[in-house]
Amino acid sequence: MAPLHKDLHLTAEFLAFMRGGFYSQVMLESAASRLNAAFLQEDYVEGAHKAFDKIDAWLTELEEGMPILSTSWATPDTFDAINAMGLMRDLKRDLMWFAELVDTALTAPDLAADRESSKILAAGIIRSASARLSYIETLNDVFLKLNAPDRAQQFAAELPEARGFLQTANTIVDIFSQDTPYSSELCERLRVEASLVPSSMRAYAHDARVLLNVYSREFTYDLAEIPPHAAKPWLDMNVPAVAAGYWYAYNFTPQDYARWASVGIRGAPLAAYWRRARFDPENAVEWIQQGIPPMIAIEWARAGFDAGRTVAMLRRGITDPSKAPRNRDGDDLP
Repeated sequence: MAPLHKDLHLTAEFLAFMRGGFYSQVMLESAASRLNAAFLQEDYVEGAHKAFDKIDAWLTELEEGMPILSTSWATPDTFDAINAMGLMRDLKRDLMWFAELVDTALTAPDLAADRESSKILAAGIIRSASARLSYIETLNDVFLKLNAPDRAQQFAAELPEARGFLQTANTIVDIFSQDTPYSSELCERLRVEASLVPSSMRAYAHDARVLLNVYSREFTYDLAEIPPHAAKPWLDMNVPAVAAGYWYAYNFTPQDYARWASVGIRGAPLAAYWRRARFDPENAVEWIQQGIPPMIAIEWARAGFDAGRTVAMLRRGITDPSKAPRNRDGDDLP
Protein backbone atom coordinates (compact mmCIF):
# COMPACT_ATOMS: atom_id res chain seq x y z
CA MET A 1 0.00 0.00 0.00
CA ALA A 2 1.39 3.41 -1.01
CA PRO A 3 2.12 5.86 1.84
CA LEU A 4 -0.22 8.85 2.13
CA HIS A 5 1.81 11.60 0.51
CA LYS A 6 0.62 15.09 -0.50
CA ASP A 7 -0.49 14.13 -4.01
CA LEU A 8 -2.70 11.34 -2.69
CA HIS A 9 -4.18 13.65 -0.07
CA LEU A 10 -4.89 16.44 -2.57
CA THR A 11 -6.51 14.02 -5.01
CA ALA A 12 -8.60 12.45 -2.25
CA GLU A 13 -9.96 15.84 -1.16
CA PHE A 14 -10.66 16.90 -4.75
CA LEU A 15 -12.45 13.69 -5.74
CA ALA A 16 -14.42 13.35 -2.49
CA PHE A 17 -15.61 16.92 -2.85
CA MET A 18 -16.74 16.36 -6.44
CA ARG A 19 -18.38 13.06 -5.58
CA GLY A 20 -20.37 14.74 -2.81
CA GLY A 21 -21.46 17.53 -5.13
CA PHE A 22 -22.60 15.28 -7.96
CA TYR A 23 -24.20 12.82 -5.54
CA SER A 24 -26.23 15.73 -4.17
CA GLN A 25 -27.46 16.42 -7.72
CA VAL A 26 -28.71 12.84 -8.01
CA MET A 27 -30.38 13.06 -4.60
CA LEU A 28 -31.92 16.40 -5.57
CA GLU A 29 -33.44 14.85 -8.69
CA SER A 30 -34.75 11.93 -6.65
CA ALA A 31 -36.31 14.29 -4.11
CA ALA A 32 -37.88 16.39 -6.86
CA SER A 33 -39.39 13.24 -8.35
CA ARG A 34 -40.81 12.13 -4.99
CA LEU A 35 -42.25 15.60 -4.49
CA ASN A 36 -43.65 15.71 -8.02
CA ALA A 37 -41.89 19.07 -8.39
CA ALA A 38 -41.27 20.85 -11.69
CA PHE A 39 -38.14 22.94 -11.00
CA LEU A 40 -35.59 20.61 -12.67
CA GLN A 41 -35.05 19.92 -16.36
CA GLU A 42 -35.62 16.32 -17.45
CA ASP A 43 -31.94 15.78 -18.29
CA TYR A 44 -30.65 17.42 -15.10
CA VAL A 45 -28.71 14.39 -13.79
CA GLU A 46 -27.26 13.15 -17.09
CA GLY A 47 -24.07 15.11 -16.48
CA ALA A 48 -23.88 13.89 -12.89
CA HIS A 49 -23.96 10.24 -13.94
CA LYS A 50 -21.23 10.81 -16.52
CA ALA A 51 -19.16 12.56 -13.87
CA PHE A 52 -19.69 9.63 -11.48
CA ASP A 53 -18.21 7.20 -14.00
CA LYS A 54 -15.04 9.29 -14.20
CA ILE A 55 -14.82 10.00 -10.49
CA ASP A 56 -15.25 6.34 -9.53
CA ALA A 57 -12.51 5.35 -12.00
CA TRP A 58 -10.19 7.99 -10.57
CA LEU A 59 -10.96 6.85 -7.02
CA THR A 60 -10.06 3.27 -7.96
CA GLU A 61 -6.73 4.49 -9.35
CA LEU A 62 -6.19 6.60 -6.23
CA GLU A 63 -6.72 3.59 -3.97
CA GLU A 64 -3.99 1.85 -5.99
CA GLY A 65 -1.62 4.72 -5.24
CA MET A 66 -2.10 6.68 -8.48
CA PRO A 67 -3.30 10.28 -7.90
CA ILE A 68 -4.59 12.44 -10.75
CA LEU A 69 -3.23 15.69 -9.22
CA SER A 70 0.28 16.62 -8.13
CA THR A 71 1.33 19.33 -5.70
CA SER A 72 4.52 19.85 -7.75
CA TRP A 73 2.69 21.19 -10.83
CA ALA A 74 2.27 24.85 -11.74
CA THR A 75 -0.90 24.05 -13.73
CA PRO A 76 -2.94 20.89 -14.36
CA ASP A 77 -0.59 18.79 -16.46
CA THR A 78 -2.57 15.76 -17.62
CA PHE A 79 -5.78 15.09 -19.52
CA ASP A 80 -7.39 13.61 -16.39
CA ALA A 81 -6.47 16.64 -14.30
CA ILE A 82 -7.82 19.07 -16.91
CA ASN A 83 -11.00 16.99 -17.21
CA ALA A 84 -11.44 17.00 -13.43
CA MET A 85 -11.06 20.76 -13.31
CA GLY A 86 -13.78 21.08 -15.96
CA LEU A 87 -16.16 18.93 -13.94
CA MET A 88 -15.43 21.04 -10.87
CA ARG A 89 -16.32 24.23 -12.77
CA ASP A 90 -19.59 22.65 -13.92
CA LEU A 91 -20.40 21.71 -10.33
CA LYS A 92 -19.62 25.20 -9.05
CA ARG A 93 -22.00 26.80 -11.56
CA ASP A 94 -24.76 24.39 -10.59
CA LEU A 95 -24.28 25.10 -6.88
CA MET A 96 -24.62 28.85 -7.45
CA TRP A 97 -27.70 28.35 -9.62
CA PHE A 98 -29.35 26.24 -6.94
CA ALA A 99 -28.46 28.72 -4.18
CA GLU A 100 -30.33 31.43 -6.08
CA LEU A 101 -33.28 29.12 -6.69
CA VAL A 102 -33.63 28.37 -2.97
CA ASP A 103 -33.13 32.03 -2.09
CA THR A 104 -36.13 32.89 -4.25
CA ALA A 105 -38.23 30.11 -2.73
CA LEU A 106 -37.43 31.37 0.77
CA THR A 107 -38.99 34.75 -0.06
CA ALA A 108 -42.38 33.24 -0.99
CA PRO A 109 -44.89 35.08 1.21
CA ASP A 110 -47.23 32.10 1.57
CA LEU A 111 -45.46 28.75 1.33
CA ALA A 112 -48.65 26.85 2.10
CA ALA A 113 -50.19 28.23 -1.09
CA ASP A 114 -46.95 28.19 -3.11
CA ARG A 115 -46.41 24.43 -3.10
CA GLU A 116 -43.60 24.52 -5.66
CA SER A 117 -41.52 26.83 -3.47
CA SER A 118 -42.13 24.54 -0.50
CA LYS A 119 -40.96 21.58 -2.58
CA ILE A 120 -37.79 23.44 -3.58
CA LEU A 121 -37.01 24.06 0.09
CA ALA A 122 -37.62 20.43 1.06
CA ALA A 123 -35.46 19.20 -1.81
CA GLY A 124 -32.78 21.74 -0.89
CA ILE A 125 -32.47 20.26 2.58
CA ILE A 126 -31.90 16.84 0.98
CA ARG A 127 -29.22 18.24 -1.30
CA SER A 128 -27.32 19.94 1.51
CA ALA A 129 -27.43 16.86 3.76
CA SER A 130 -26.49 14.38 1.03
CA ALA A 131 -23.50 16.39 -0.17
CA ARG A 132 -22.05 16.44 3.31
CA LEU A 133 -22.66 12.75 3.96
CA SER A 134 -21.17 11.63 0.64
CA TYR A 135 -18.05 13.76 1.19
CA ILE A 136 -17.50 12.32 4.68
CA GLU A 137 -18.19 8.72 3.61
CA THR A 138 -15.88 8.97 0.61
CA LEU A 139 -12.94 10.36 2.56
CA ASN A 140 -13.42 7.85 5.35
CA ASP A 141 -13.40 5.00 2.82
CA VAL A 142 -10.47 6.35 0.78
CA PHE A 143 -8.24 7.01 3.77
CA LEU A 144 -8.92 3.53 5.11
CA LYS A 145 -7.88 2.05 1.76
CA LEU A 146 -4.80 4.29 1.68
CA ASN A 147 -3.77 2.93 5.09
CA ALA A 148 -4.32 6.25 6.86
CA PRO A 149 -6.58 5.14 9.76
CA ASP A 150 -6.07 8.29 11.83
CA ARG A 151 -7.39 10.49 9.04
CA ALA A 152 -10.19 8.04 8.34
CA GLN A 153 -11.25 8.11 11.98
CA GLN A 154 -11.64 11.90 11.89
CA PHE A 155 -14.34 11.49 9.27
CA ALA A 156 -15.83 8.32 10.76
CA ALA A 157 -16.62 10.33 13.90
CA GLU A 158 -18.81 12.66 11.82
CA LEU A 159 -20.78 9.91 10.09
CA PRO A 160 -23.57 9.34 12.67
CA GLU A 161 -24.54 13.01 12.76
CA ALA A 162 -24.36 13.33 8.95
CA ARG A 163 -26.53 10.23 8.50
CA GLY A 164 -29.00 11.63 11.00
CA PHE A 165 -29.26 14.88 9.02
CA LEU A 166 -30.00 12.98 5.81
CA GLN A 167 -32.59 10.82 7.58
CA THR A 168 -34.31 13.96 8.84
CA ALA A 169 -34.16 15.46 5.35
CA ASN A 170 -35.82 12.38 3.88
CA THR A 171 -38.58 12.62 6.47
CA ILE A 172 -39.19 16.23 5.47
CA VAL A 173 -39.45 15.24 1.81
CA ASP A 174 -41.88 12.46 2.72
CA ILE A 175 -44.10 14.95 4.55
CA PHE A 176 -44.18 17.40 1.65
CA SER A 177 -44.71 14.62 -0.90
CA GLN A 178 -48.25 14.12 0.37
CA ASP A 179 -51.17 15.39 -1.69
CA THR A 180 -52.90 16.91 1.32
CA PRO A 181 -52.83 20.72 1.81
CA TYR A 182 -49.72 22.10 3.52
CA SER A 183 -50.31 23.80 6.85
CA SER A 184 -48.93 27.31 7.32
CA GLU A 185 -47.25 26.32 10.58
CA LEU A 186 -45.47 23.38 8.96
CA CYS A 187 -44.34 25.52 6.04
CA GLU A 188 -42.89 28.18 8.32
CA ARG A 189 -40.94 25.49 10.15
CA LEU A 190 -39.70 24.35 6.75
CA ARG A 191 -38.64 27.91 5.92
CA VAL A 192 -36.50 28.06 9.06
CA GLU A 193 -35.02 24.61 8.45
CA ALA A 194 -34.09 25.51 4.86
CA SER A 195 -32.89 29.03 5.65
CA LEU A 196 -29.20 28.07 5.60
CA VAL A 197 -29.35 25.94 2.43
CA PRO A 198 -28.38 28.80 0.06
CA SER A 199 -25.43 29.69 2.25
CA SER A 200 -24.30 26.07 2.45
CA MET A 201 -24.46 25.87 -1.37
CA ARG A 202 -22.43 29.08 -1.70
CA ALA A 203 -19.90 27.81 0.83
CA TYR A 204 -19.63 24.57 -1.17
CA ALA A 205 -19.08 26.66 -4.30
CA HIS A 206 -16.37 28.55 -2.42
CA ASP A 207 -14.71 25.21 -1.62
CA ALA A 208 -14.82 24.50 -5.34
CA ARG A 209 -13.08 27.81 -6.11
CA VAL A 210 -10.32 27.00 -3.63
CA LEU A 211 -9.77 23.58 -5.20
CA LEU A 212 -9.91 24.99 -8.73
CA ASN A 213 -7.18 27.45 -7.82
CA VAL A 214 -4.93 25.04 -5.97
CA TYR A 215 -2.12 25.96 -8.39
CA SER A 216 -2.49 29.71 -7.98
CA ARG A 217 0.36 31.38 -6.14
CA GLU A 218 -2.14 33.21 -3.94
CA PHE A 219 -5.87 32.79 -3.42
CA THR A 220 -7.15 36.34 -3.87
CA TYR A 221 -10.50 38.02 -3.38
CA ASP A 222 -10.88 38.05 -7.17
CA LEU A 223 -10.50 34.26 -7.20
CA ALA A 224 -13.01 34.05 -4.34
CA GLU A 225 -15.40 35.99 -6.62
CA ILE A 226 -16.16 38.53 -3.92
CA PRO A 227 -16.96 41.92 -5.52
CA PRO A 228 -14.44 44.70 -4.78
CA HIS A 229 -16.91 46.79 -2.77
CA ALA A 230 -17.71 43.77 -0.57
CA ALA A 231 -14.09 42.66 -0.33
CA LYS A 232 -12.71 45.97 0.92
CA PRO A 233 -13.97 45.71 4.54
CA TRP A 234 -12.52 42.20 4.78
CA LEU A 235 -9.21 43.37 3.34
CA ASP A 236 -9.15 46.27 5.78
CA MET A 237 -9.36 43.71 8.61
CA ASN A 238 -6.61 41.57 7.00
CA VAL A 239 -8.88 38.53 6.73
CA PRO A 240 -7.51 36.03 4.15
CA ALA A 241 -9.72 35.55 1.11
CA VAL A 242 -10.18 31.82 1.83
CA ALA A 243 -11.64 32.49 5.29
CA ALA A 244 -13.64 35.52 4.18
CA GLY A 245 -15.29 33.51 1.42
CA TYR A 246 -16.97 31.16 3.88
CA TRP A 247 -18.24 33.93 6.16
CA TYR A 248 -19.38 35.95 3.15
CA ALA A 249 -21.31 32.89 1.90
CA TYR A 250 -23.21 32.80 5.20
CA ASN A 251 -23.98 36.55 5.05
CA PHE A 252 -21.71 37.58 7.93
CA THR A 253 -20.05 41.00 7.93
CA PRO A 254 -16.38 41.44 8.87
CA GLN A 255 -17.57 42.82 12.21
CA ASP A 256 -19.69 39.70 12.75
CA TYR A 257 -16.67 37.54 11.94
CA ALA A 258 -14.50 39.44 14.42
CA ARG A 259 -17.06 39.02 17.17
CA TRP A 260 -17.49 35.26 16.66
CA ALA A 261 -13.74 34.76 16.24
CA SER A 262 -13.08 36.66 19.48
CA VAL A 263 -14.79 33.86 21.44
CA GLY A 264 -12.97 31.14 19.50
CA ILE A 265 -15.66 30.30 16.93
CA ARG A 266 -13.96 30.43 13.53
CA GLY A 267 -16.27 28.18 11.53
CA ALA A 268 -18.93 30.10 9.60
CA PRO A 269 -21.45 27.20 9.45
CA LEU A 270 -21.30 26.71 13.22
CA ALA A 271 -21.77 30.42 13.84
CA ALA A 272 -24.66 30.49 11.36
CA TYR A 273 -26.51 27.67 13.13
CA TRP A 274 -26.23 29.47 16.46
CA ARG A 275 -27.18 32.82 14.96
CA ARG A 276 -30.28 31.20 13.43
CA ALA A 277 -31.13 29.97 16.94
CA ARG A 278 -30.79 33.61 18.08
CA PHE A 279 -27.75 33.15 20.29
CA ASP A 280 -25.08 35.82 20.30
CA PRO A 281 -21.43 34.65 20.24
CA GLU A 282 -20.83 35.16 23.94
CA ASN A 283 -23.81 33.01 24.90
CA ALA A 284 -23.37 30.44 22.15
CA VAL A 285 -19.82 29.59 23.16
CA GLU A 286 -20.97 28.50 26.62
CA TRP A 287 -23.34 25.94 25.10
CA ILE A 288 -20.79 24.84 22.50
CA GLN A 289 -18.21 24.18 25.21
CA GLN A 290 -20.74 21.91 26.90
CA GLY A 291 -21.40 20.03 23.65
CA ILE A 292 -25.06 21.04 23.49
CA PRO A 293 -26.50 21.62 19.98
CA PRO A 294 -28.58 24.73 19.16
CA MET A 295 -32.01 23.08 19.02
CA ILE A 296 -31.61 21.66 22.53
CA ALA A 297 -30.06 24.87 23.81
CA ILE A 298 -33.05 26.91 22.60
CA GLU A 299 -35.48 24.85 24.63
CA TRP A 300 -33.47 24.93 27.84
CA ALA A 301 -32.44 28.59 27.55
CA ARG A 302 -36.08 29.55 26.98
CA ALA A 303 -36.91 27.75 30.24
CA GLY A 304 -34.30 29.80 32.07
CA PHE A 305 -31.44 27.31 32.29
CA ASP A 306 -27.82 28.12 31.58
CA ALA A 307 -25.46 25.76 29.75
CA GLY A 308 -23.83 24.31 32.88
CA ARG A 309 -27.11 23.51 34.57
CA THR A 310 -28.54 22.07 31.35
CA VAL A 311 -25.71 19.61 30.87
CA ALA A 312 -26.07 18.51 34.49
CA MET A 313 -29.77 17.77 33.89
CA LEU A 314 -29.06 15.94 30.62
CA ARG A 315 -26.50 13.75 32.38
CA ARG A 316 -29.22 12.74 34.83
CA GLY A 317 -31.39 11.67 31.92
CA ILE A 318 -33.73 14.66 32.07
CA THR A 319 -34.46 15.81 28.52
CA ASP A 320 -37.50 17.99 29.20
CA PRO A 321 -36.67 21.27 31.02
CA SER A 322 -40.21 21.42 32.44
CA LYS A 323 -39.37 18.25 34.41
CA ALA A 324 -36.06 19.53 35.79
CA PRO A 325 -36.08 19.94 39.61
CA ARG A 326 -36.58 23.43 41.02
CA ASN A 327 -36.79 24.78 44.56
CA ARG A 328 -39.87 26.37 46.10
CA ASP A 329 -38.95 29.82 44.76
CA GLY A 330 -38.91 28.45 41.24
CA ASP A 331 -35.15 28.64 40.89
CA ASP A 332 -33.03 25.70 39.77
CA LEU A 333 -31.73 23.52 42.55
CA PRO A 334 -27.94 23.62 42.96
